[in-house]
Amino acid sequence: MAVLATFSERARVAPASAPQRAAAADPARVPDLDRQPRRAAEAPGARGPRWSLPKTATLAGVIILVSLLMVVAASAYLTQGQVSLTQMQGQLSSVLDQHHLLEDQVARLSNPSSVVSQSQGHGLVAPTNVTDLNQVNPSVSSTTASTVPTTGHSSATTPSGP
Repeated sequence: MAVLATFSERARVAPASAPQRAAAADPARVPDLDRQPRRAAEAPGARGPRWSLPKTATLAGVIILVSLLMVVAASAYLTQGQVSLTQMQGQLSSVLDQHHLLEDQVARLSNPSSVVSQSQGHGLVAPTNVTDLNQVNPSVSSTTASTVPTTGHSSATTPSGP
């Protein structure tokens, strides 16, 4: 009977304690002091990821290192281009010097007195009577000049009569 008495005591106590358990199990009614309070509703993704100071410092160091390497590479590229340009300018200068020497040589060889002396060296005889021809102006019409036949020659421009 002792077992029955304890069971009946438990039955009497159980209905009285059952609503308390239900109230304790309901989180809306009993605040949980261990949990942190919720913040106001935030839009998802409104807050970016938190970067720690070492990550930020490492990223900044990498960016600075890459930019310095790019400056060094650009400087080397420009230096290489400058060396190439200097070589081309040297070649141009030597070719221009050779061109000027050849122009001087052509001027010396085309001098009329030089041509006559060289031709005499090859056995040619210089003419004794040299006359210069008058320059012809192509804009002036040739009708003003008349042809006069000389003795023994007939002109093609004089009309032959009956």
